[in-house]
Amino acid sequence: MSMFREHWIGGLSSYSVFFLLSLVVTISVSISYGLSFDWNPTISMNPVEIIGCFVVALLFGLFPDVDIKSRSQKVFYSVLFVLNCSLILIFQMYLESALLGLFAMLPILSKHRGWTHSKISMILLPSLFLVIPLYAEYSGYGIGWEELPVIFDTLVEYENLPETFHSGIAFYVAGLIGYASHLYLDGILFRSRKSQRRKKRAN
Repeated sequence: MSMFREHWIGGLSSYSVFFLLSLVVTISVSISYGLSFDWNPTISMNPVEIIGCFVVALLFGLFPDVDIKSRSQKVFYSVLFVLNCSLILIFQMYLESALLGLFAMLPILSKHRGWTHSKISMILLPSLFLVIPLYAEYSGYGIGWEELPVIFDTLVEYENLPETFHSGIAFYVAGLIGYASHLYLDGILFRSRKSQRRKKRAN
């Protein structure tokens, strides 16, 4: 059963606590050691990016329940619809739009509390925010699977690779925290294998 209110509040409140603590640490260290305020990659000092991180935390706090008919599903697919229309009509990024549509179908094909409620997904899905900046900045992509080794080699030698990843870390952390808050509220994040076996026997 979806807990829409609990999950969006959980995502926002969890990230708010993290952001405030990280902000205090960032400012304290910067003042103490004379560093610039952007030394901490886990949060952004850009107001627009800060708002974006809170939105990401909110959406990822809702995301796992897209595999069932719920308010979370309506919110997420509404966002994906607007994004997909923008990719097609404004940016004319047809391949990206097709990939987004393909990804959007995956939760519907799975059972409730399937892969969307797994800890592996919690870690991997937010990594899109590490890949997207690289895709946007790096121009050395080839066409065809046979060129993957060449692409990998050139990526390793890409001079701006650390800076490009750096730009996505804050969003990755926001997504991770939002996702983790959902799994925590569903009793999945810290559930042991023993308790899972006990629950299966009870059913």
